[in-house]
Amino acid sequence: MSFDRAVIQQGNITKKEAEETPNAFAKNGGAALVQPTGQLDKTSGSRMAGPGGAFAMQLMQDPNMQQRVANWNSRFIQSNQGMQFNQAKMMMGGQAK
Repeated sequence: MSFDRAVIQQGNITKKEAEETPNAFAKNGGAALVQPTGQLDKTSGSRMAGPGGAFAMQLMQDPNMQQRVANWNSRFIQSNQGMQFNQAKMMMGGQAK
């Protein structure tokens, strides 16, 4: 006797749907059963730490980017907004750089 894998999987899904669940549980977008479409245990190395991760990696590895950020920071500190930012930072117990 041979069984089709798809038939067994569908039977398991139907069995799971038929199990009693409390009414207090919310459904995800109205779906009774949510199945992931891809492998969730794999992570993409290009987007570590969200959208800012690529920038952070470039900042750590690229001396030109480090210089650009340092130049921007020195100009920001001299602006009115930068002075306000540093004053608020000092009042909260931080140190201005």
